[in-house]
Amino acid sequence: MNRLAIIALLCVLSACSTMQSKLWIPDWKETSSLTIARAGAAVVAIDDTLFLIGGVDGKDFLNTTEYAKIHKDGSLGPWKKGPNLIEARGFIEAVIHNGSVYVVGGGNGPNGHNLLRTAERARILPDGTLGPWETEKNQMVVPRRCSKIIATDTTIYSFGGFGGTLLDTVERAEFQPDGSLGEWQLEPKSMLMPRYVNGVKKWGSAAYVIGGHDQDKGVGITNVEWSPLGDPESRNWKATQPLQIGRYGLSTVSHGDYLYALGGLTGLEFLDNVEKSKVNTDGQLSAWETSTPLSVPRGMFSVVEYKDWIYVIGGSNRDTYLSTVEYATVNTSADFGYWGSESDALAYKAKLAARKGIQTQLPNQGTVKTVLQTEAYTYLEVFNDKQQLIWLAGPKLDPKLGIGTKSHVSYSKGVVMSGFHSKELNRTFDKILFVGQIQKAE
Repeated sequence: MNRLAIIALLCVLSACSTMQSKLWIPDWKETSSLTIARAGAAVVAIDDTLFLIGGVDGKDFLNTTEYAKIHKDGSLGPWKKGPNLIEARGFIEAVIHNGSVYVVGGGNGPNGHNLLRTAERARILPDGTLGPWETEKNQMVVPRRCSKIIATDTTIYSFGGFGGTLLDTVERAEFQPDGSLGEWQLEPKSMLMPRYVNGVKKWGSAAYVIGGHDQDKGVGITNVEWSPLGDPESRNWKATQPLQIGRYGLSTVSHGDYLYALGGLTGLEFLDNVEKSKVNTDGQLSAWETSTPLSVPRGMFSVVEYKDWIYVIGGSNRDTYLSTVEYATVNTSADFGYWGSESDALAYKAKLAARKGIQTQLPNQGTVKTVLQTEAYTYLEVFNDKQQLIWLAGPKLDPKLGIGTKSHVSYSKGVVMSGFHSKELNRTFDKILFVGQIQKAE
């Protein structure tokens, strides 16, 4: 064997050894954080670049955009400022079509009170950045906040959302030869139910509508429906396999033959849970299964696929608005994670042990004044540890726990909702704390 052949063989053996040393880590890797913590922002991936558009920072709706370059290993470079939107808008999504990016609807103003029906478009420049935003001439038929949008080669669609009430309608506009949007039209056939802060994902030639918010009970729903796209007159919305966990404020992504539902809120707590479902040849979904959880619970965050990488960006949870970004790839079992070294695997094990070692005692204490039961929740009026009288809503409690008036209870952190109306109780609460756990204090 000559010298060149020996060198080639050593290179092959070295490469094999390197591959064998890689271990699958069922976790997410952190990468460059956003310049501004934001939730309800739109995201698109274009030619090795992620663009994040609008959103809300916990106080104000944003007209700013930012972008980051994707490195070959999937990590991101630093986020940089992009062109401002014409109008601040949050709880939006974006699509790409023929060299332009489009955002549609959303909200702004106090608590998103101003509902938008306008659309904006920015052209993708030769250097991969975005040009200035322009307002489209044609507006949606109905203003829609938290509507979900997808695009085909010819058409942009907007599904559900909030337009003064929760919407079950779909509207569409055709892309014109110059890139502008034609007149928006309501489709003749509505979805099976109103959809708000839900997920929508295009797979093949069909749209899948996933989860959302139950306005009557204030909880996430498990319902999933789908329909082939194309001729609106022949639209046929059909129910398919429901999620394991009802959720709203979730994000969705597809990869290969699978759809994923990530994070969101149950109504009681923010989720780090992720579910996956395989799309069958007839378009129906297989039963949803649990996949790799997020590193932290998130709601109203942005998710995008680029090549073999999935990026989870921003959002909020019960503690804060988030600027963090994490990413993963997908293995042959359709689960998220990454290939790492032995030291990566040891760090992951240490991370799991630290999570398990967190003190499980619930942080808040109170004394019960009033107990109200409904189908979905137990409502407790309690004097908290500061002797303030507050309302809690938590998972329906088993009567065997013996929690009644004058009981001492402990409860988890939660999500505060103002002006919440319970149809089951026919009562509006000025302010109520939705919590994931309530237990009798020792």
